[in-house]
Amino acid sequence: MVAVASLAVLALLALTMIEATRGSTRSARAELDRARLTAAADAGVALAVQGLAQASASRRWRPDGEARAVSFEGARLEIRIEDESGKISLNAINSQQVEALLAAFGLQGAELEEARDAFLDWRDQDELPRPRGREREDYEADGVRPRDGRLRSNGELAAIPAIGPALAARMDPFVTVYAPDRLEFDPTHASALARRVMVETEFEDQLDGVAVVEGGLTEELSGSVEDGVTGRPLRVIVTARGEDGAAARRDVVIELTGNPARPFVVRGRN
Repeated sequence: MVAVASLAVLALLALTMIEATRGSTRSARAELDRARLTAAADAGVALAVQGLAQASASRRWRPDGEARAVSFEGARLEIRIEDESGKISLNAINSQQVEALLAAFGLQGAELEEARDAFLDWRDQDELPRPRGREREDYEADGVRPRDGRLRSNGELAAIPAIGPALAARMDPFVTVYAPDRLEFDPTHASALARRVMVETEFEDQLDGVAVVEGGLTEELSGSVEDGVTGRPLRVIVTARGEDGAAARRDVVIELTGNPARPFVVRGRN
């Protein structure tokens, strides 16, 4: 009986070790697959840079936000390139433009005024709250410290109670913190919402003569648009998917340098 019991215990230990080994193997394989997809997503960013730098205008990728499907080392890549200068710059828009942006997402009345004033107070450097705004002391109970300066990410919008995470997520595709002040709003690849917000405010004079329509620039004007994107902030979003449905994602803002030794620099990661 003792011998039989001993054999049973040994068999149980062996089975336990086998299952543990199988689990470790599955875990290692899953980790390896994740690493491969991550590398493929990184390669997608490099492919986007290569596409943007094509010498031929007909072959050059444009920062139009359209999804491009590419296969790379067994992974399916979806690559999108967005022109940040065609988005609403959170660090440059004035009060009227803030109102237009918030109204485009359905805010109105007191709700709109509260969100507008809170946003402007978050960005300015003084401690004088606007009529419906909030300054540093109003955030202390929540453990939040307002920026009191230029926003560094779109995600900061979520920390403003009058805006919050849900609205901030809806606004994210249309706004940016990466467009430099020296770079004017460019409607070429902008969304209809961004064009509406910017064109109907003080930028209207700057865009005089540019035919802005729901589908983008008219065919008559499309040939006059400059193809070069060097020095412009561009958002590259890559999703790499494996055969088993696993996925890895890269979301970075880059700037092409025009220098073959260092073709691009990363300005931010989302």
